[in-house]
Amino acid sequence: MTRLLRALIDFLKAAFTDNVGLKALALAFAVGFFVYQQSQQDEQQRTIPVGVVMRLPPDKSDRELMTPIPANIHVTLRGTTRAIDGLIQTGVAPVEVDLTDGKAPRINFEPEMFTLPKDMEIKIIDPPSIQLEWQDVITRKVPVQASITGKPAEGFIVKGEPDVNPKYFTVRGPLRLVKVMQFVRLAAFDVTGLTKGTYTRQVASDAAPNRTSYIGDRNASVTVTVTRRVTQATFSNRPVEVVGVTGGRTTPRTVDVTVEGPPEVVKALRAEQIVPRVDLTLAADVDLDDQKHGSTTIKVVVELGKADAEIQPPKVTVRW
Repeated sequence: MTRLLRALIDFLKAAFTDNVGLKALALAFAVGFFVYQQSQQDEQQRTIPVGVVMRLPPDKSDRELMTPIPANIHVTLRGTTRAIDGLIQTGVAPVEVDLTDGKAPRINFEPEMFTLPKDMEIKIIDPPSIQLEWQDVITRKVPVQASITGKPAEGFIVKGEPDVNPKYFTVRGPLRLVKVMQFVRLAAFDVTGLTKGTYTRQVASDAAPNRTSYIGDRNASVTVTVTRRVTQATFSNRPVEVVGVTGGRTTPRTVDVTVEGPPEVVKALRAEQIVPRVDLTLAADVDLDDQKHGSTTIKVVVELGKADAEIQPPKVTVRW
């Protein structure tokens, strides 16, 4: 038994001590092979965002890129977990795209455009390319449009349309956008509570549409006239009275009178209150003391207290 145990001990001693160098080399190869296998098994794919930096044409080139470019594209990488984790922590340098010539029809994203460790492989780039649309930049004069908000004081209205100065703004931007602009809108002019008068204010324009800009001042002078609310009524075939002579007759004998004034005044008028007259004593070319008979053309007058009258025809011929 003792001899058998001794033989076993001698065998084990020889196994560990004979050819130590070869055994150490074999162990090193085994460990290295194990590490290599583990590293291969540890590889994975992961998709990460990569920023895009564009170098656009200078303003003087009058070229505008219309295609929206994403802030990031997505790149699918293959590598070890440790390498990919480290890359995510440090970040990937943005891809720089040179578009300064203003003519490139598309952007093609190639693997060599990315700054990555040597042991990292790009599998997918999304999107792989972007189609580009370019437009010439132009300037154009566009009409300015003013608007009204609110209501004047009771009994008053805004007369006519607001007057705007300047009447045009110069707009700069891509051809496709500037060509379709019909007007530049100003902020609304508030007439709340205003009474009779003419009012002028500086009014700012709305912001320019996206990708366009106004050249010069963004304000315009807007003038609004407020007047009393009026209504009209027409009184037809009113006979003309002759003042200053007896037996005077007019041609035509009747006129039409259109009365304009505050609604409450015009509504209360009756036909018998509308009396057209011609006064020969006021005619510059008539001397009634010397001219017992004669004729002249003279203006017809209708006297109204709080309304205006328009007479058709405005003059008649008087014979006496």
